[in-house]
Amino acid sequence: MADDLSEIFTVKARRCKRCGGLLTSAEALKDGYGHVCRMKTREEELAKIPGPNQITLFENLESEDE
Repeated sequence: MADDLSEIFTVKARRCKRCGGLLTSAEALKDGYGHVCRMKTREEELAKIPGPNQITLFENLESEDE
């Protein structure tokens, strides 16, 4: 019975904020995202930022009012 207890161990883990997958790496535990979900989240955030020559609909409406 004592041999069975020597094989028991614990692993810190949490669920990914995006997909719910199990995270075990130190970086993923800190960030809350797995590496693939972290890349996808960053890509989505960058896609929301308008390009240097783009204006938003709201900026266009403001310029028409002037």
